[in-house]
Amino acid sequence: MHITLLLHLALISRISHFRSAFSCAGSFVSAGFSHTVFGSWTKALYISCGKCDVFYKRVGDEVSMNCGAPSNSDTEWKFDNVLIFNVKGKTGAKLKGPSHIVLKASTNGENLKVSRLETRDSGNYICSYSGSVKQHNIYVVSVFAKPGPVLVQSSDAELHCDITGNSNTQVQWLRPPNGQKHNEKSQVIKLKSVTSKDAGQWTCQVKDALTLSVTLTVVDLQTTAVNVSEGDDTKLPCSLPQSVSQRVVGGKWKADHLSDVSFPTLKNTENKGLHWNGKDLSKVNFTTEQLSTKFDVTLKNVQHRDAGKFVCTVEFEGGASRSVEMTLTVFGKNSGGQGFNKGKGKTPSIKEILTKNVYGIELWVWIAVGASSVVLIGLIIVTVLVRQRNKRMKERVRKLRSMRQPLTAKDYCRCKRMNLRMK
Repeated sequence: MHITLLLHLALISRISHFRSAFSCAGSFVSAGFSHTVFGSWTKALYISCGKCDVFYKRVGDEVSMNCGAPSNSDTEWKFDNVLIFNVKGKTGAKLKGPSHIVLKASTNGENLKVSRLETRDSGNYICSYSGSVKQHNIYVVSVFAKPGPVLVQSSDAELHCDITGNSNTQVQWLRPPNGQKHNEKSQVIKLKSVTSKDAGQWTCQVKDALTLSVTLTVVDLQTTAVNVSEGDDTKLPCSLPQSVSQRVVGGKWKADHLSDVSFPTLKNTENKGLHWNGKDLSKVNFTTEQLSTKFDVTLKNVQHRDAGKFVCTVEFEGGASRSVEMTLTVFGKNSGGQGFNKGKGKTPSIKEILTKNVYGIELWVWIAVGASSVVLIGLIIVTVLVRQRNKRMKERVRKLRSMRQPLTAKDYCRCKRMNLRMK
């Protein structure tokens, strides 16, 4: 009998190691075993494993799991077969296990609450009590875009709706602008050559109970036409409206009609980061500092022959490349406003006039400094005049006070002297 009891205990221990291997397809009502010990048959052993609950949660969410154990029962919580808590039902004493879940979990024995969920918290949670087992499967879902949410036009991207620990589950993607259903239902979808139509909110629906969203922004290179007077320096503008997720790996400026002019090229190195690379500064000047979203260069001592089309090209990691064309119009010093651009001319706008370079500084800065100087000089003049006026008024009041006549007659002593003489 002792040997039979020991074998029973060993069998129970062995089965407990295989509990987490059961799938969560439903309830495990019984697991029957029969065997012969020294020619005698033992009764079949049945283990009630309870019903498995499945939870889909976002990163950062909180989940609460119920064990269903009777009151005052000893309970044991495990995560992927690693102990979280062992709770004594009668005393409420808790023994903490080595699982990382214990750092953000709390339990009263019957319920286990896990907060601040991470993707590594996905897995199988098992509650054991009185020979029974209840399983819970937690799937932590995250949504993100690769290489990131801000994309340059014509580049490729991937949208991920990762269900950690369950990569086979299908999801429903809803695309912008009005939440139309996307054809693919896989957790990862690929977007080829994105355009402004792909910009907006993309939503991933998981089991019709959980929705997560990621917003895409699609940007492109920007520039404006430039008008400049002959002999002046001018900036050739080229920029991105904001930083993009793709890494800039190269780029250049080009003007087909200026084949003898040397333009710098964009380089991105580990030591210097993104910067202009060039040596000939005789005609084109550029910053030596690290670049981010602005790729302007300065054309020096502009002449009529410089008028025409200029192309700015920026290359991105992954093979995407964007180019933008701008027109330079050159005005003669005594041309009466007639410009040269080797193409169709146009009257410069107020913005273009204000941004014109004068001695290396834009015109609007000179105007602002001049206006500020006039206002300051005016304030100084007014202050001086007010002080002088106040000073004159004080002097006038002082003179009036000194000119006042005394109210008492000065000959009051003369009467007394006459009376004394008569006596």
